[in-house]
Amino acid sequence: MKKAVSLLVVFILAVAVFGIAQAALPGGPFNYAFYLQNLDSVNTARCSYQFYDPFGAVKFTSPQFDIPKEDNVEVYVPGIGGLASGTYSVVASCDKQVAAVVNLSDADSGASHRGISTPATTWYAPAVYDNFYNYSTNMVVQNATSSPVNITVNIYKPGSAAPVKTLTANNVPGYASVEFDQEGLPELLTNVSYSAKIQGTGNISPVVNIYGRPGTPVAQQLYSYNPFSSGALTFYAPLIMNNYWGYNTALTVQNVGTSTARVRITYSTGLVRTVDIPMNSSYEKYSPLEIPAGNTLRNVKIESITGGPVTTAQPIVAFVNQSNATNRASSYTAFATGSTKLYLPVVYKLFYRYNTSVTCQNVGGAATTMTITYKGPGVGAPTTSPSIPAGGAHEFYQLTDPSLGSVPLNWKGSAVVSASQPIVCVVNENQNLVPEINQSKDMLYTYEGVSP
Repeated sequence: MKKAVSLLVVFILAVAVFGIAQAALPGGPFNYAFYLQNLDSVNTARCSYQFYDPFGAVKFTSPQFDIPKEDNVEVYVPGIGGLASGTYSVVASCDKQVAAVVNLSDADSGASHRGISTPATTWYAPAVYDNFYNYSTNMVVQNATSSPVNITVNIYKPGSAAPVKTLTANNVPGYASVEFDQEGLPELLTNVSYSAKIQGTGNISPVVNIYGRPGTPVAQQLYSYNPFSSGALTFYAPLIMNNYWGYNTALTVQNVGTSTARVRITYSTGLVRTVDIPMNSSYEKYSPLEIPAGNTLRNVKIESITGGPVTTAQPIVAFVNQSNATNRASSYTAFATGSTKLYLPVVYKLFYRYNTSVTCQNVGGAATTMTITYKGPGVGAPTTSPSIPAGGAHEFYQLTDPSLGSVPLNWKGSAVVSASQPIVCVVNENQNLVPEINQSKDMLYTYEGVSP
């Protein structure tokens, strides 16, 4: 296995602190780029960043740089002069609130995740595997403080009150990171989906990577998702697919409460499923078993309710995996709430053959239009959707968006989506044109829109 790095994000008061943490994954070597978007609609943000080695020593400090209002800056890690190849954590500080998105890739695999906006001492991971139908996981956990912390990972089998495996790392240096592998743990059974609780003696920030095991048909697939620092009673997943332009999804819901959760899953087709999930357990449902095939946008609302033996609704979390037959693969986390304004740190139009699409769901109680405003060279007037009913969805596709009709080749920028009702959005980045779209490799990246 070769080493890779993953970007994490921590906010401390008005200062944003970002971390890149190390991860061992099959394949590689992995390269990283991270994007910082200024969420301030009036003022410029001033930022800098530092690279830390696994022992907590600073190995690189950037000059200060500015990010214009609602615009972005890209940091391509291999392009940083004087930084030796290796594994690092990164702390980036800004004087305004910013959002971050991380892309990681090798020659035939890629994944994306958000920077974490608020560190915490406890996190929940809905899916961890050791050979779950040819998939395994690892998690990378960063110390989000300047002092050493101890980190514990408890892994739970479905229905178990006690962990089947506990992993620990003590005295993790300030702003450094540590990796926990699930591959090869004898306590984890093949083809069983486990969940995990990640805790630190101080604030920490984790990310989970799901990868296809070497030598299997899904070896190129790489997913990355952000665990949850708390649960909620309602979640929204704006993009659920059954052969949607060749893509399918799977929905995973984790009960992070203290007793059995009754969960109602309402699909935009009108189908309603109710399932009881034991404490410390996850439930996974493959979307093609639930919704019709076709190129129609579908979404889902997930609610923890009472009924039967369940007298108190339990907190839950949820996330979605998506993939297609040519091994494109990615993850995104579902949303507990919406916002009338969402920030997208990076969008593409033919940027090294990558295009993006932005799928937004109206999670409010009335119809609304959605307006996307781009930042970057050559952009035109904002694009506004038709009226979208409550619960409905709309997709903005950057390749054909009239706002980007005059942008230069290899365009990349950032965007803001606004509406009169709360919305949630996910962004897919993909090499989706011929010949790349027909090549078997994972060049799909997905991240979630960020609320201010």
